[in-house]
Amino acid sequence: MTPSFNQGPFLEQAIQSVLTQAYPDIELIVMDGGSTDGSVEILTKYGPRLKHWVSAADQGPAGALNRGFQFATGEILGVINADDFYLPNAFTRVAQEFAAHPSADVISGHAYFARPSGELGQPTFSDRWNLRHFQYGACVLVQQSTFFRRAAFERAGGFRETGSLCWDMELWADLARRGAAFHTLDAFLAAFRLHPGSISGNVDFRTRRRDHARVVMAEMRGRPESQIDRILHVFHRFLKFSRHPRRTLQQRSYFRSVLRRWRL
Repeated sequence: MTPSFNQGPFLEQAIQSVLTQAYPDIELIVMDGGSTDGSVEILTKYGPRLKHWVSAADQGPAGALNRGFQFATGEILGVINADDFYLPNAFTRVAQEFAAHPSADVISGHAYFARPSGELGQPTFSDRWNLRHFQYGACVLVQQSTFFRRAAFERAGGFRETGSLCWDMELWADLARRGAAFHTLDAFLAAFRLHPGSISGNVDFRTRRRDHARVVMAEMRGRPESQIDRILHVFHRFLKFSRHPRRTLQQRSYFRSVLRRWRL
């Protein structure tokens, strides 16, 4: 599934990264929010190979994804943003992992950051699921490389249509609350493109997303954020940094080289 809005320069690569996967029975659904940048022409070009596509104003990606998944018939679901793309053989690796771990409801792999050109850069990793760490911002799943069973998605009630920028994090929280089993696949499955128009590349968006994330974390803890929680947030993030300091510094340096600022 691909949500899109005015991502014409990147949309075709995202579509091709799905359609060229060496795996049978692929369905790609694109929910475009009424783009005016040439995206419709790209969707028309690939229309015969898509399960479904639409270009119309919507209320945001979460609602569009919920409507789009109604057209899906597969057991395993995933979301790739229109400015990101999958790596070759990603779907085969994911299918093999689900088959090897039938009790897993959610499988998360890793990704590479990519420049606006699509050139791969530094790796970024999904953490092994830990609820306590998640409650304090120290357990992150790479959305582009995370896949989930339809049954678990439906039990969680789909994406929350609240207008939050943390629709992916909210889904992980709702899946966990419904008893989903999380599993990490030690493989690189996708590319997470950095560019000024992306959430990661926009300081205001990132600030708002961070604020929304803290609301989700407080909800998972079952209480408003306190001074102790703020201290524990720093503590858990420091523990995560201490396990992989070089990795973290390399990622921040890469962010600065691409976006001309440090990632916070």
